[in-house]
Amino acid sequence: ASLIVPDDNLSLRAGAVSPWAKSTSPYYVQTLEALGKAYGFKLGDKFRDLTEEAKQAILHGTGEREVTFQYDDGLRSYKTTKTFEGVIPNLERRWKETESAWMREEIERFMSATPCPACRGYRLKPEALAVKIAGKHIGEVTELSIRKADQWFTALPASLSDKQNEIAVRVLKEIRERLRFLNDVGLDYLTLSRNSGTLSGGESQRIRLASQIGSGLTGVLYVLDEPSIGLHQRDNARLLDTLKHLRDIGNTVIVVEHDEDAILHADYVVDIGPAAGIHGGHIIAQGTPQQIMASPASITGKYLSGELEVAMPAVRRDAKKNRRL
Repeated sequence: ASLIVPDDNLSLRAGAVSPWAKSTSPYYVQTLEALGKAYGFKLGDKFRDLTEEAKQAILHGTGEREVTFQYDDGLRSYKTTKTFEGVIPNLERRWKETESAWMREEIERFMSATPCPACRGYRLKPEALAVKIAGKHIGEVTELSIRKADQWFTALPASLSDKQNEIAVRVLKEIRERLRFLNDVGLDYLTLSRNSGTLSGGESQRIRLASQIGSGLTGVLYVLDEPSIGLHQRDNARLLDTLKHLRDIGNTVIVVEHDEDAILHADYVVDIGPAAGIHGGHIIAQGTPQQIMASPASITGKYLSGELEVAMPAVRRDAKKNRRL
């Protein structure tokens, strides 16, 4: 409820009910006025001064109690007697029913994730969580980052008996290989429990890339769109090694890139330009990186060879102290 009423010192008229505060529709004001008549409050009253019964009616609905509402939108006026579903159930219903991504995002501003008290957010039955290996159940293992999970699985055989190791050896090898692939594409900071909807485009692409490496397929054409975006230079080198590995086992890898290292490590480069949008789309040069650098028509080649470079600004702008990232 704190997201719905962030400041209970505000009156209802001043926007105490946050989801309704910015609406220009008279519907919400008229709804609150009708509730005020039924529960004995005025729109000028501070939310914290309302009775618990009134707060309950506004936030969670009137239950079976019916209230008479008088609505007037300027075109027509009508009166209706009905129960009120409440601000929170109203938001929940609209979130479930809407097909608008924008509306869904707006409503999600007033929602927060709360772990399930039964499974504590692990989404598993108590019976499954009761099984522990080396002091951790599967939910706790998935909360580890990929880097720490790799370390945990590496050390795990020391905690197992000879018989358990004999059973688990192939499974552990498979798990560690998959974790290594994720490490190699610069995703070692992600937790295994990370929601896929929170991943960036580059992260999602690199996860799919890691899964393809693990599959060991050959004769496949891979097309990647700027996989190096957001990567640290150290991780970029590991990503390039991964792409080379895909190539070396018998696949074709096409990469749309602006990264200098990626271009220089390519077997064959197609430089498209000369500019962006409607001013581009023409093949300016193609061949090995050395041939691109030797091409007089390729601006990319001039930057790769060092003939052109991005000039450092002579004067830098002063930082604005009131701005934050």
